[in-house]
Amino acid sequence: MKVVSGLFLILFSATAVVAGLWYGQQSQDLVLDWGLGRPNVAVWAVRSAAVAAIAAAQVILLVPVIGGIYRRGTADTVAAYTAAVIFALASVSAIACGFLGR
Repeated sequence: MKVVSGLFLILFSATAVVAGLWYGQQSQDLVLDWGLGRPNVAVWAVRSAAVAAIAAAQVILLVPVIGGIYRRGTADTVAAYTAAVIFALASVSAIACGFLGR
């Protein structure tokens, strides 16, 4: 059961990274299709959400997957906290830019 959940988390993290990279690259085309009032700000909202998705994938890989296989050290803990802070900041930035971009 532990192997199955680990493989599911790895697959989910890889999907989140690929989706984040794709949305970050295609953000301008997506926003122009939506027809918003301030498209430049909305592009930053999509890009911030993409960064948040990638940071969340890193937290998922560092804490339950890598932490379940190896003993966690100081560097792992610092990397996980840093990725969690980046996720939080990018999420707040995406929400704020999303509201301003309307």
